[in-house]
Amino acid sequence: MGGFVSRILVLVFGYAYPAYECYKTVELNKPEIEQLIFWCQYWLPFYSEAKPLFFIYLWYPRTKGTTYIYGTFIKPYI
Repeated sequence: MGGFVSRILVLVFGYAYPAYECYKTVELNKPEIEQLIFWCQYWLPFYSEAKPLFFIYLWYPRTKGTTYIYGTFIKPYI
């Protein structure tokens, strides 16, 4: 039950509310630039969408993501 509630809260506060506020700001005839920048910046990270893509990059044999990450960021410091 707790997992279901937390998913609903993430959906409402993580997507629905920011989308609504962004829509309201964009629809204004003369939106305040600071408010528009604030709500538009919210959509830039897409963390939950980028995370699976990053994992696919790491394990997919053609990209050799783990080899690149290890050789570039880990091996020089070990």
